Amino acid sequence: MIFKLHDERTMVMRCVSVSNLKPGDVLEESVLDNKGRPLLTKGNILTQRHIEYLRKYRIESVYLDEQNSPLREESSICRRPCEKAMGILHESAYLDLPYSSENVEILLTQRICDATIAILREMANNLIQVSIPQKRDYTRQVGQIVEEIIDELSQPHCRNSLSFLIQLKNYDFYTYTHSVNVMILSMVAGIPLGLNNNSLKSLGIGALFHDIGKMSVPIQILNKRKQLNAEEITQVKMHSLKGYYRMKEDGFLDQNGKAVILQHHEKVDGTGYPNKRKGKDIHEFAKIAAVADIYDALTSERPHRNHWAPSEALEYIYSIAGSHLEVDIVTKFARSIAPYPLGSFVQCSNGMKGYVVDNIINPHRPVLQVGKNRIDLNTKFNITITDIMF
Repeated sequence: MIFKLHDERTMVMRCVSVSNLKPGDVLEESVLDNKGRPLLTKGNILTQRHIEYLRKYRIESVYLDEQNSPLREESSICRRPCEKAMGILHESAYLDLPYSSENVEILLTQRICDATIAILREMANNLIQVSIPQKRDYTRQVGQIVEEIIDELSQPHCRNSLSFLIQLKNYDFYTYTHSVNVMILSMVAGIPLGLNNNSLKSLGIGALFHDIGKMSVPIQILNKRKQLNAEEITQVKMHSLKGYYRMKEDGFLDQNGKAVILQHHEKVDGTGYPNKRKGKDIHEFAKIAAVADIYDALTSERPHRNHWAPSEALEYIYSIAGSHLEVDIVTKFARSIAPYPLGSFVQCSNGMKGYVVDNIINPHRPVLQVGKNRIDLNTKFNITITDIMF
């Protein structure tokens, strides 16, 4: 969902070099390749993967909708707090407040919190729309619960939890977006496991905060392009324990949600961390989040490696079911997600490229629109999807 202006104000738009793009920027004009075909369409909220895609096709600049790029606006607030806070004080909504350094801080905090809630809702809505079209009832159920989680985050008693989430977004945007993905995917996996709405909400909240402890890991380690050494791996492995202690006294999470933070890297064979729990000693919600965590991490672009195709990620997850992951959860997860969302532009093993136009019958073998032709991969078993271009 992208918010558009419906009054007579002029749309704020400017040309921006691709090298200066940031995740969260909103396209005001579609981007075309040298043959006039659309690479990205107007209204797209850019991700890091989109930006890399534009670089790959040697696109030099794009037009952005500055009015609807909350991420860029909010990040600039954080970079220049005094300047932005003074601007906030002059907005009509706040004219009734007298100037003071305390009021500046209150207004600034409220503005950042509001922007973060808006960003979270935007990301979640987009994920719900494109990532699970296989079952519409899943979409409605998960969407409702996500809205409940986001609405609760905006309440005063949850301000501490929201503050942690804002800190995470400002510290490492990938981890923030990954956390939202894992929240959605975890709940999608939880539905066929028979979890009721209260349990799904608890699972979703735990998944949203599962990597909050990564704020304790030096950013140069999180974004290191080379393989981590033993000491760096040890620091990374501390994130689940540190995240648990960070959120331990927070009333927003119940014990089930906190178990997700602490145990999502435990493995059913006892070789995980931080406590080497085995089998039934690992909380079911943590087992669910573990599957979602691995799937999203593998299918995302990272500094040290390229993203995997969804099919490759699922094959890997199947390969570690029974040793690292719970078999039943893996099976139901694979059946519930749509690895090739509607509208995805994919590349096939024979070099063919096309848009996914139908994935209801078999999400893993969708129907593609290739030029004027429709190709049903259910009937073309010698063709496989090798990559999602966007």
